[in-house]
Formats: sequence, structure tokens, C-alpha cells
Amino acid sequence: MASLKCYAFRKSEERGGVRYETMEEHVEGMLKYLGEIWEYKAFLSKYEKLLGVERDIIDSLIRLAIVLHDFGKATRDFQERCYIGDCEQFPYHYAISARLAMRLVEELKVPRIGELSKLPSYKPPFGALYVSIVVLPILLHHYAWVTEESLVQAVEKTKKINEVEVSEPCRAFYVRELERLKRLGKASHELAKVVEHALEVLTRGNRVKLASLPFNRVDELVSVHGKISPLLTLVEASTGIINICDGRVAWRNRVEQRVNQ
Repeated sequence: MASLKCYAFRKSEERGGVRYETMEEHVEGMLKYLGEIWEYKAFLSKYEKLLGVERDIIDSLIRLAIVLHDFGKATRDFQERCYIGDCEQFPYHYAISARLAMRLVEELKVPRIGELSKLPSYKPPFGALYVSIVVLPILLHHYAWVTEESLVQAVEKTKKINEVEVSEPCRAFYVRELERLKRLGKASHELAKVVEHALEVLTRGNRVKLASLPFNRVDELVSVHGKISPLLTLVEASTGIINICDGRVAWRNRVEQRVNQ
């Protein structure tokens, strides 16, 4: 039954049948594709040397970002629309996803975006890595078609949403993926705590509270793009890695694959 799936995309075909991609197909496809592209190996090598941070930690953060990047699609309202018809668009889902990512580090010291260029670039604090690799790339991962104006709208439209209700199939999927990430065991103590906290949040029930983003206005995000800083280039590079996996896997699953009857 459709209600047993967590959808990343669903579209009815003119000649009958339905073309869809589940969240499981999308996220696991991205994680698999991550290991296939040479750019990712170069990314890990560059930032391991530049930041003085073990590549396993950077890799685990990227994988966490991939697992969480479409969490905003998992809300009950969006998924119920998928069950009864098409769901090609999930407005502002990336802002919800980024706010969930912030919720998971609410007990840690996490810098505001304006502070990133002022922090030490060699062996930076975990909070700076988390914002640079997880939170901001999740918010920006649709950069090819999200404009500054639409990003402002996304942040403003979702600012008053204090919590979301997650559909049960999606909640079960995210618990499975986080358990798998936890078993990798190649991460820092702080990252292990983040994954544990995520599991606590999602196993507690279907309603999940959100945190605010690490800036007050979107123009703070825009204003730092011209500054040279390893942590700011890390934001751009991490966003690019997530975007290339996201786009390629979505194309494979939604366009190249079969039509599901």
C-alpha cells in the first residue's frame, strides 16, 4: 500500500501507472553514489589537510547531511498528499530539514554564520564543522534553482513552525538510517552524541520540535559568501557534494528507471 512508503517524489503518468522514488531509494542511492565519484575523495583529502580534521569525521558529517537533507519532506501533510496523488514539489522542505539539523546540536556550542570566518581554520571546533558540513549545505542543497528571494521566503515562511509531525513510514526510515550511521563507529565523541540525540528525538514520537537557524536574516548568509575562509569554502564544497549526489540519484530513480504500476 502507498501508505507504507515514505516518498521523496511521486508523479502519475499520462498513460497510467505511477513514477515514484521512495526516501529509502533516494538517500541510499546518494550514499552509494558518494563512493563512486572521484570528486568526493578529493574533497576529503583536501579538507583533511586544510582543517587538520580526520577524514572519517568529515565523511560521517557528510553522510549525516545526506540522511537528513530531505527530512522536511517527511511531514505528515506532505506524505498524505503523496498517498492520494502527486507530490513533485515540497515547498521549503530544505529550511525544515536544516532546522531539524540545528535541533540535534541544541546542547552544543554552535557558532552563528557570521562567526565562521573568525574561528580558527585549523582544527576548528566541532560546532563550526557541523554548521559548515551539515546545517548550511542542507539549507542550500537546491542552490541550482533556489534564488536569494526564494531562500528568504523559505526561512520566513517556516520561522513560526515550532514543530512538525512526521509520518510513521518516514520516521521508521530515519531511525533505521541513523542506526546504520551509528554502527559505522568512525566519528568524534560529539558526532556520536548528535546521532544518539537524533535517535532519541525520533523514537520519542511522531512530533518533532525544530530549532532556529544559525542567523537572524538571510542577508547574513549572503554577505559572507565573498569572504575567504576555509570554513566558508567548506560550506560551498559540502553543498556541491550533496547537490551532485542528490541530482544524479533523483534523475536515475525518477527518469531512467521503470514506471511502477
